[in-house]
Amino acid sequence: MQSRLSTQHIRSFISFYSCSQLRSGSSRGIATCLRARNHLRPKPASRIPTSLQAGKHRAFHATASRAAPKNPYDVLGVAKDASAADIKKAYFALARKHHPDTNPDKNAKEKFVEIQEAYDLLKDDKKRAAYDQYGSAAQQPGFDPNAFAGGFGGAAGGFHFEDLSSLFGGGRTGARGSQADLFDQLFGGAFGGGPSARQNMRGSDVEASVGVSFMEACKGTSRTVSIHPIVNCSTCSGTGLKPGAKRSTCGTCGGSGTRTFVLDSGFQMASTCPSCHGTGSTVPRGSQCGDCAGVGQVKTKKTVKVDIPAGVEDGMTIRIPREGDAPLSGKGQPGDLLVRVGVASSKMFRRQGTNLYHDVRIPFHTAILGGRVRVPTLDGEVDVRVPGGTQPGEEMVLKGRGIQSVYNGTKGDLFVTFSVQIPRSLSKRQQEILQMYADDVEGRPTAKSSDDKARASPSNQSQEAPNADNTDANGESAQDGSPSDRTEGERDRRKRAAAL
Repeated sequence: MQSRLSTQHIRSFISFYSCSQLRSGSSRGIATCLRARNHLRPKPASRIPTSLQAGKHRAFHATASRAAPKNPYDVLGVAKDASAADIKKAYFALARKHHPDTNPDKNAKEKFVEIQEAYDLLKDDKKRAAYDQYGSAAQQPGFDPNAFAGGFGGAAGGFHFEDLSSLFGGGRTGARGSQADLFDQLFGGAFGGGPSARQNMRGSDVEASVGVSFMEACKGTSRTVSIHPIVNCSTCSGTGLKPGAKRSTCGTCGGSGTRTFVLDSGFQMASTCPSCHGTGSTVPRGSQCGDCAGVGQVKTKKTVKVDIPAGVEDGMTIRIPREGDAPLSGKGQPGDLLVRVGVASSKMFRRQGTNLYHDVRIPFHTAILGGRVRVPTLDGEVDVRVPGGTQPGEEMVLKGRGIQSVYNGTKGDLFVTFSVQIPRSLSKRQQEILQMYADDVEGRPTAKSSDDKARASPSNQSQEAPNADNTDANGESAQDGSPSDRTEGERDRRKRAAAL
């Protein structure tokens, strides 16, 4: 029995999506959207006439619902994959048997009409393909298989089922747990899917993560990761069957690969069969492969070498094609391996895009007088000339000393920020020199230094000052004094010198 969905849910969903596509600020579009919503909203029930409330009775009758069309393959008694010649042969045999002119049975005419309708559908390749994809919905009057691709026209500029797929997460990327997969499970082949699309689906992606150092991220490196992808079973080559066994027609969808849902208003929607995943056939019980239990795929372990390019940033994802899971049903290409790269921070550099930033501490005198300082780079240390009068926080740019871009290969720059290092303690001489500098800047008289004071002391003056009358330090003439007097004077000078 076909499942039935609520008409109100479908109408509310279509109305909500149509309104969401309108441009903000458009009064005309909003008014049109409101009219569309009022049109889709069920009308309130009419008030019961007074005559009926008074107890009068009125007879109601129900119109018999139209029976769902029968399967044309079952009507002609042929398989779904029967050739056109087999279908034609079966039709002529049944037409001769149930022709009203030759068959006296009263139901022969109805049976003959069913046979004729089934043959008219299967002999046309386009109608047959539409039935194989959409099921019994293709037999409804006015059915157009291209309507699902073109969308519904309306006040919102057209309603397209492809837009619904993008609303739920974009195209089918094969990522596990994505919203697109949820949309595909809910609505499946009703919006352009079917057995052919399912058989050529793409496998799921496999995710892994690696960690690298800062210098490895700047220079480039390689890593080996271990993954557990799903691959086709080597024993059964992905069929899920024992040697010599064959697949049987799916009992849930009857081999069509789709399930049809009939709404209250008669509108039908087809979705992919969950039992056979759109293939139209299943593995019979007892015919399953012993290694994969009839699934056709097994999980294996493998190692993959990942080349990490120079310039990769923290959180970037590297895609390795065709290293993911194999498709769970039908034929198609495997998914990809997505490797997320984690980059460790550096104690020496700060990164912003392709540019690097480094702080250099220079002495106080180097900032004033200028000099040279060693600066680390990705290729080793280099000498950098510091100009005189460098201010704290001033930057110097080293062109081409940054990181190579992972996109176009261009290199960034290295920005060197100078910070002036102030000494915590000074010697007496350093303090006097700085004080003299401060006095000179502020225009104060310069105080004498300790060296000047030592030179101006009386002892130094008595030793160094010359006598005009050629006398010694004792006031006696060096020429007139006796030898003993000169000897005593020398002794006294030596004593005073030793005392100092």
